[in-house]
Amino acid sequence: MPGTILNFPEASPAKLALLLEGVDARMQRLTQMHAECVSESDAGVSAAATYHLRAGGQKVRARLGLSSALALGLSESDAIGIAACAELLHNASLIHDDLQDGDLYRRGIRSVWNQFGMNTALCCGDLFLSAAYAALGGIDSNPKLPEALALVHKRVARAVHGQCADLAELHAGHDAVEQYLAITKSKSGALLALPIELSLLLSGNDQDIPLAKGVCENFAVSYQALDDIQDVAADAARPSKTDYSGNAVLPGLNIVLILQNIGLHARAVPVAVALAEKHLIQCETDAVNLPCGAGRMLLAYCAEMREKLDNAVSVLEAC
Repeated sequence: MPGTILNFPEASPAKLALLLEGVDARMQRLTQMHAECVSESDAGVSAAATYHLRAGGQKVRARLGLSSALALGLSESDAIGIAACAELLHNASLIHDDLQDGDLYRRGIRSVWNQFGMNTALCCGDLFLSAAYAALGGIDSNPKLPEALALVHKRVARAVHGQCADLAELHAGHDAVEQYLAITKSKSGALLALPIELSLLLSGNDQDIPLAKGVCENFAVSYQALDDIQDVAADAARPSKTDYSGNAVLPGLNIVLILQNIGLHARAVPVAVALAEKHLIQCETDAVNLPCGAGRMLLAYCAEMREKLDNAVSVLEAC
């Protein structure tokens, strides 16, 4: 890691752990507001929200928000608001994703729709979306708050369009890789970048928002490509399909399968690894240029990703 970023103070693990407890408390409070309006005979969406939040998760976006906000000089309360906003949006997307994909489990327990039903899951995701705006609305007086609220909508809209494209039938063709990159950057990159972007905006560093966007999009591509390499056997087992015109449709948004379908065959996995490596390098290169060490936490995640990629290369070389 370049030495320049080490010139900026870093929040201690103990401090981050304490602030993460604050994020949890704020998310719980916001999703339980007005719960007294729920019928006593049916706990409904309030119970579903608590059930989902108690399952935990890695809280990557919350950590990115806390680390970047503190590095940029924002208050702890505002850092928690940014982190809670990003985390609530992410969890809303998970609840809706599980419903759309029919996934039965999330974080080792039954998914919300599987536990409470489809209608409650839909409402629970909506509740989390609304709570995210309330979390940001609790930011202390800041002239940039209206812009921050608009930025949240902009990134949510981009993620929604990415999710719709992911759910659509992806056709095998020469532009399939470009489609894959565009979908991944929209679906995953948008909400991953948001906590850092909010920290930059609210601290007066608006000019660095495009840099943060690109950094996180590259990380999203690297993460997704590695995940695809690990899941290729399961994804390949899905039945092949054709659309209404008889055109071949890829069985899933998996970069290895896409590369195989455009003729790379045995070279598909090595090329996928190279793609992940390329985007990870670009992410690392640009993250160090975020002001005041705002990219420090993301660089830590890059180091974890690099280790996993190295392991994937070792497995390939042993085959």
